[in-house]
Amino acid sequence: MRTFVLSLLPVAMILFSCGTKQTSGTSHYAEAIAAIDSNNYAGALKHLSAAIDAKESDTTLAYLFFLRGQMHEKTGSLDLAVLDYAEAVKQNPSDVDAHLKTGNVFNLLGKYPDALNSYNSALKINPENIDFLLKRADILTATDKDSLAFADFEKVIYLEPENDYAIMSRALIYQRFNQKDKCCADLEKAASLGNETAEEFLFSMCGKQK
Repeated sequence: MRTFVLSLLPVAMILFSCGTKQTSGTSHYAEAIAAIDSNNYAGALKHLSAAIDAKESDTTLAYLFFLRGQMHEKTGSLDLAVLDYAEAVKQNPSDVDAHLKTGNVFNLLGKYPDALNSYNSALKINPENIDFLLKRADILTATDKDSLAFADFEKVIYLEPENDYAIMSRALIYQRFNQKDKCCADLEKAASLGNETAEEFLFSMCGKQK
């Protein structure tokens, strides 16, 4: 079953991945990390904003915007989150995670064309990333672009032949294409891989059980 878990990185990983230097604990960035560790997201927002204003060098400006975007998500301010993620993209256009996060928030806001643009940008950087392909395919399906979504699901299945979510999703497109035999075959395959939604559709649409 496909799941997408987008959460804060452990602090040690953040420090390693961003190439940050060890600080005395007096910088706003260090204070923000401490606040995050304490689940004090409002405090983290305050310190991240100060770090951005001061253009602190503990980490990149792009990452400060990215991290502040995560804090805005945590506090439910999606409009502010998407602005920060967009600024992170502007600061570092090659950061695939920033493109993906921007797309995810646009998706949550129901701004599907903007979400699609962000996923397209992420896939230009990493064209065979399965999670990015599935995100884009879901948007294409939601906006009635079945043929394009079908192509993405096909690519996922080529890259990962037992991806039950992609197989189940392709089945539903086959159903809309009036190709019942292929639809049922895909549902049966996805159900055999443990996809419970496919198992329900297999019974209701094909009269079969796995």
